[in-house]
Amino acid sequence: MEHLEQEHFQQNRRRNFGMLLGKMTLWSQLVLFMAFAISIITFILIYNDYTSTRNATIRNLTDTKERLLKLETENLENYISDLANFCILPCYDLQLVRMIEQKTSLDEDQLRYLKEQMYYYYYTRNDIDDYHVFLLNQNLSVGRSRNDQRIRDSAYDVSVLEDIYKACKISRYNHVIYPADNAASFFTYYHTMIRIQNQNPQALVKIQVDRSYLDQLLTNHSDHGEMLLLSDQDGNLIYSSMTSLIGDSDILQDVLATSTAHRGTYTTVTIADEEYLLITSGVVAKDIQLLSLTPLAYIDSQIGALRNSLIATGIFIWLCAVLLINMFIRLLTNPLKLLSKQMERTGSGDFHTLIHTGGSREIEELTQSFNSMVIHIDELIRRTYLAELSEKNARITALEAQLNPHFLYNTLQAISTEALINDQPQINRMITSLASGLRYTIKGGDLVTLRKEMEYVRDYIYLQRIRMDDNLDVQIAIDPETEECLIPKISIQTLVENSIIHGIRSDKGSITIQISSEMKEDNIIIRVLDNGCGISKEQLALLHADFEKQEKNFADGGIGLVNLYTRLHLLYAKPAHLTVQSEYGEYTEILLELPVTFESEGGQSDVQGTDHR
Repeated sequence: MEHLEQEHFQQNRRRNFGMLLGKMTLWSQLVLFMAFAISIITFILIYNDYTSTRNATIRNLTDTKERLLKLETENLENYISDLANFCILPCYDLQLVRMIEQKTSLDEDQLRYLKEQMYYYYYTRNDIDDYHVFLLNQNLSVGRSRNDQRIRDSAYDVSVLEDIYKACKISRYNHVIYPADNAASFFTYYHTMIRIQNQNPQALVKIQVDRSYLDQLLTNHSDHGEMLLLSDQDGNLIYSSMTSLIGDSDILQDVLATSTAHRGTYTTVTIADEEYLLITSGVVAKDIQLLSLTPLAYIDSQIGALRNSLIATGIFIWLCAVLLINMFIRLLTNPLKLLSKQMERTGSGDFHTLIHTGGSREIEELTQSFNSMVIHIDELIRRTYLAELSEKNARITALEAQLNPHFLYNTLQAISTEALINDQPQINRMITSLASGLRYTIKGGDLVTLRKEMEYVRDYIYLQRIRMDDNLDVQIAIDPETEECLIPKISIQTLVENSIIHGIRSDKGSITIQISSEMKEDNIIIRVLDNGCGISKEQLALLHADFEKQEKNFADGGIGLVNLYTRLHLLYAKPAHLTVQSEYGEYTEILLELPVTFESEGGQSDVQGTDHR
């Protein structure tokens, strides 16, 4: 149910949005759409530009910091090497070596000598806070702390240092580095002195260095909240400028576990809900490495001015683009507005005013199509008016002449009867054919069946044969399927009469005419072919020109081919064709192609403007 309600809500919202758009003008819709598209494009461009600049800044910073850390790691490696050399100074004193390897406790003279040497060693460096030597064989600690004034010795359970000297033994450098015991020192350094024969540790040296070297490192990293980290190769944190990270052996692994690699080829970590840029030196020296954490907030603040500049530029470009698009769309839609006004005038009955809007090619084509439509409608109205006027005049003329044909028809019937009485069958048939033709011409509408038309044509041919002394040969091949099709009245007779009148050659007094009909898809094809004198190309061109102008030709006392061509276009809604082909001196062929129509039950055909009575 909830799903249906949500879907119904979405449909209503789309419907309301469509109605809102429907109330807006075309140029408003286009401006709104273009403004929306430009907004998206502008946002994408600003975002991509800002992101690419930010990534480039981070990459440059990363590259710089990596080179700096690499150089600092190399310096730190040298510093630790110096510490290692300092731790093994007693190994260069043979007497001290014997005391270190001695299994029994040292006497006072030996102890005093050891202290004197360590005192000397201590003051050879100025960066040491704590210096102790643990004699593993004697469980003895000798050294001094930051607050001591002299070298002290004390018994010491060296077993508590077992993990440390084991770690030193595992290290290939015989040392291990741990965090400092206090915030005033940098780190604690342990180094073993071993017996060369069996590699067993004999003494463990502990040095806690002060911050003098560290302060030099921090001069390159202390600005803008950057943190400097020092870790061993196992990821154990030795030093951090953020003291809260020191104390947990797994804290660095936890921090690095939150690292995220970005497409900009940089890595970030999250500490206390703040993102930092993680940069490493890429090298491990003396089992240690340096890392740098730079707040991303600082980087974003550095390019904040650029971000604001991009946003201001984007807004300016957006305003200019929307303004120009508004002007351009108005320029494009003005011709459509003019065309719309002209359509309103045309709808009110003005078909004589054309419009010239200009504009794009599509609008120009639309304007030309509209003008052509107006011209065509005006022409149709004129032709319809003329056709109705001609029909009224024809009906009036037919009514005026109705009495005379009926009188003539009755008179021919009387003469035919008299011919039979006087035993003149040929005269009777001639008069009967003439009377039948007369009755056919004055009765009925504009369309008749092909069968009735051919009855009339046969009577006409019979009379013509008698007149021409059998020099007329007519061959008829009517497809029975076409006999009930409606065709224009006196159409085939017109074609036959045209062949007889214009086809007789002076060198030959006879003529052969072929009349045929056939069905072809939805059309009926009527063909009248004669072997008469044909039509010259010039006369045929004039005839086609008359067809185009549709001028009625009453020459030779008939309605003529041009009149028949005009009647076809007035009678049929679908295309109807009258085609004349001829070769001068050889033949003339006339094709009448008409849509197939039949008389309906109510006495009406499906042809326009037809009146059957």
